[in-house]
Amino acid sequence: MKIIEISIMLLYFIFIIILGRYAQTRIKTSQSSTTEYYVAGRRVGTGVNALALMAALGSGGSFMAGVGSVWELGLPFITWQTLGSIAGFALASVLVAKPMRNSRLFTVTDFLVDRYEHSFFKIAVPLVIIIGSGMYLMSQMTAGGLIGSYVTGLSYEWGVVIIALVFILYVALGGMLAVTWTNILQGAMMVLLISIVCIGAIINLPMPYPDFLLNATNENPALGTVGETMPVAGYIGAFTTWAVAVCVIPHLLMRIFTATDDRSAKLSMNIGMLTYGSLMVGTVLLVTPFIALLSNSLLEANPSDMWLLLIAEQFFGPIIMGVLAAGIMAAVMSSVDALLLAVSSAVAYDLYKGWHKPKATQRQVLKVSAISTWVIGLVVMVLSLNPPDFLVVLYTAAVGFMAASLFGPLVLGIWWKRANHSGAIVGLLVGSVSYLIAFFGFELPYNSEILIALPLSIVALVSVSALTEKPSQEAINRMAIYHEREV
Repeated sequence: MKIIEISIMLLYFIFIIILGRYAQTRIKTSQSSTTEYYVAGRRVGTGVNALALMAALGSGGSFMAGVGSVWELGLPFITWQTLGSIAGFALASVLVAKPMRNSRLFTVTDFLVDRYEHSFFKIAVPLVIIIGSGMYLMSQMTAGGLIGSYVTGLSYEWGVVIIALVFILYVALGGMLAVTWTNILQGAMMVLLISIVCIGAIINLPMPYPDFLLNATNENPALGTVGETMPVAGYIGAFTTWAVAVCVIPHLLMRIFTATDDRSAKLSMNIGMLTYGSLMVGTVLLVTPFIALLSNSLLEANPSDMWLLLIAEQFFGPIIMGVLAAGIMAAVMSSVDALLLAVSSAVAYDLYKGWHKPKATQRQVLKVSAISTWVIGLVVMVLSLNPPDFLVVLYTAAVGFMAASLFGPLVLGIWWKRANHSGAIVGLLVGSVSYLIAFFGFELPYNSEILIALPLSIVALVSVSALTEKPSQEAINRMAIYHEREV
């Protein structure tokens, strides 16, 4: 057991649980507790939201597993994926930020029901979010379990259990208000600590950097070779997935709803994108070559998602490693908390209040939200006890499913007046079903399923909308107001 490291981690956990409890008190005394719980009162400023957005995207799969994934899957794959994420933030700031913030709604489901005026979306969209976010949550809890095991010396399984219970507790307590407060801390920690790791890598370079990178490619020829670890379709699929997914992933879009106005929402997305991209590029290029210096026995004894910590141990002592472990845990938690809130809101706000019991009180909705957070969190925790290989591939598959299902109905619904509920229903069904068939039914390159499912979804939506009745004038007018109004 690493006593110093675990002490730092415990202090961090105690702090965020206290923060969650304080947020719960604030929510209970608020006159608009639902608004506080789900969108933090719509008072989150640009800089804070940028940090929170970067923290929500910069998960354990990005910063912790990225280095090992580059070594195993090649630099071209991670490059395409990271560029897709950067492009996705830019697209989302243009395509969805303003109308969604100006709608003053709470969730993606709310927005699609408002646009298409059909109860189908009250059920279908939450189900898509629950399935996709559940897969995403598995990758993050797996990363948390690995860190918990590293710090405590316990088995991976006990690491998952301990970390999951802390995650679930503070999200259930404080909702988006707690998530926003902790995301500020987590985002700041991620920027600081990833920068420290990169500086440590520069200081500890054993030879000039060009020679060091060349040595790494000699040790692992697949590191810089296009098409060596997977077909090029896998690269294009990873780029496409993240380029469109940022427009529809609920735990990122919920940050748009928390912004003070639409301009702030746009700025925060672009600032978050630049910060995330810079950290990823620095980590991958500076730290990955050090894997060539680690012994084969050490690499074989630890999952590739742990290799960043093994390298950092060569640079720093126990105190810095404890802070670093807490920082990487912050990266994991920043995604887990936002995902848990997105899933619980899909259950409590969209399914329970929006479909099952429209007259439910705020207290009832918040109670169901807290219960669903625990239930879903514990189910995902159990599934995470037997994790798949490569976290980066798992969470990209998760967001690919949500993107294939929701991108067409959401983005075309905002920008194409002719899109109607019949087209959107067919587009959502075709996108989700074709993605699942491609994922489970065929041996396709990693993350290339989106290249089949997304075009099919868009073609289906456009074709059916063109052949059926126009949407109501009221729905078209609402979208026009959302595009023009400053809130």
